[in-house]
Amino acid sequence: MTSQNEQITALIEQTADTFDGGIQSTTATDGMSVIDQWIDALDENGDDQTDTIADILEDLKAELSVARQNETPDVESIQELLQELIDETESYMQTPEASAQQTELQRLVSTLQNIHTQISA
Repeated sequence: MTSQNEQITALIEQTADTFDGGIQSTTATDGMSVIDQWIDALDENGDDQTDTIADILEDLKAELSVARQNETPDVESIQELLQELIDETESYMQTPEASAQQTELQRLVSTLQNIHTQISA
């Protein structure tokens, strides 16, 4: 059985691998799949702070669903949600529960900041 830390570490690596090539090279299906996996993992193993992250991901998923339906997404809302996600993840990094995964979480924050920068450009 995979431990929670191993599961989260693998998910962080998958997220970074999916988005490191840039958001233009990532399909909507890939992005939604990663979001769904995060929501499942956070719901399964979460606490109050990770529940907040899961809620932000649910909102982000809803905004991105608009884009999947070939409608114009609300870029400003997506940027705000990404910034909230970055802020909450950085806040979570300060907790004792996250101490074993500092390197991986920093990689995740860097990936989220890269996505935010690409959307803002």
